[in-house]
Amino acid sequence: MLAETHVTLERTSDLAEAPFRAAFQSLRLPVLIVDPHRARAPIVFANEAIFALTGYSPDEVLGQSWRFLQAAGAETASLDAVDAALHRGEAFETEFLCGRKDGSSFWSSLALSPVHDEAGHLRSVTVLLHDVSAKKQVDQDLIETKPFPEDQIERRIQDLQTALEQKTVLLHEVEHRVKNSLQMTASLVLLKARRLQNPEARKVLQEVAERVGALSAAHRLLYAAGDVSRFNLKEFTSELADELIMALPKGQIDLILDIQPVDVPASKAAALALLLNEVIGNAVKHAFPNGRRGQLTIQIGRAENGLKIAVEDDGVGLDHSPPPEGSFGRTLIMMLVQQLKGRLTWRDREPGTRAEIVMPVDAEETQFE
Repeated sequence: MLAETHVTLERTSDLAEAPFRAAFQSLRLPVLIVDPHRARAPIVFANEAIFALTGYSPDEVLGQSWRFLQAAGAETASLDAVDAALHRGEAFETEFLCGRKDGSSFWSSLALSPVHDEAGHLRSVTVLLHDVSAKKQVDQDLIETKPFPEDQIERRIQDLQTALEQKTVLLHEVEHRVKNSLQMTASLVLLKARRLQNPEARKVLQEVAERVGALSAAHRLLYAAGDVSRFNLKEFTSELADELIMALPKGQIDLILDIQPVDVPASKAAALALLLNEVIGNAVKHAFPNGRRGQLTIQIGRAENGLKIAVEDDGVGLDHSPPPEGSFGRTLIMMLVQQLKGRLTWRDREPGTRAEIVMPVDAEETQFE
């Protein structure tokens, strides 16, 4: 099955979507984008790989329900489950029997990836497909046939290994192209910001670029690690904190990291990357005004109910940090904590502030070293 990929986009303009569509268009992996808010969730985008796989033309695909892919005899319960997850905006994976225009059929894996804006609203759903007919045939042969001679067993093991390697390559390619698209988007936003005369508008675009940059870093680490299904929280947090502190004069902040080596599912990477960027960035930007020196401590580790993230400073305290209620940064933090089903607590340390987030993570999802 394809690993779940959950991407959160910054809804600032149509500019951000163009690189993603261009990246999806060039993929060998078949990709559809559907609108879950309209009846039958019509297809609003399809890449060339879809047309090559099914034999249909763009005019025969765009505007249709994704169910045009189902072949006669496809299991309806599985298809109904896809529809339900699609309209709820939930990630979902299954396998089902697809049909081509010429009447032939093939088995395909399907993975739904919901796309939300920063307010948490569902914008669209990406549908990733992969032809698994060869794998299905191998599985069926293993079930139906008598014990194989050793050479046949070895050959079938090699077939399975080849299919797994092909799927891994496709997943790496998706992550790599998403990372490049995010970097391109951040660069374009920064370029626009530098040309604005209004300081407030320039600041807003710079903050947008920082958030897109955090997403890009998350995808870069997924790609570099070799396992796109897991997100290394320690490596990302260390890199992010160093980068944010570099914006201040050298030596102004002493950084203390107490982070357990922990991997979380890649599906949580985008939300965690944005959340850490906001909470750590808030401390760096607001806790030490006018050159005030201080200490910033970041702790990540086990909690009784899952995972605990704490960001503590000895700066000016809650009177100035975090930003006042109603600010975009605070709204974004609360939305991300809610998305992760976590609990956020702000505490005045006198001096300083401690932000603590506890989020539930299933034991099988999280890997502590």
